[in-house]
Amino acid sequence: MDKIKDLLLDLEKKVEANMKELSRLREENDVLLEKNKTLIREKNNVVSDFDSLDEKFKALKIANTISGSENNINETRSEINSLIREIDLCISQLSE
Repeated sequence: MDKIKDLLLDLEKKVEANMKELSRLREENDVLLEKNKTLIREKNNVVSDFDSLDEKFKALKIANTISGSENNINETRSEINSLIREIDLCISQLSE
């Protein structure tokens, strides 16, 4: 009979230990989920900032190319042709 009580006490201790560990793991999971959400928001902000800076860079590049310095004549012509093709594509899509 004492052996059964000892086994039950041992089992009860193990269950309590497992419950504490489960509780700790749940808390850790909650912290990690919150950290994950924060990192996702930060990543989205960085991607948005990058896209914005990329657009500004493209605009500056176009402005620099169109400024028509003697060194960039071929690049300027190429950029103008590219812009014309883009405008023609937009016009054709609007006319459909």
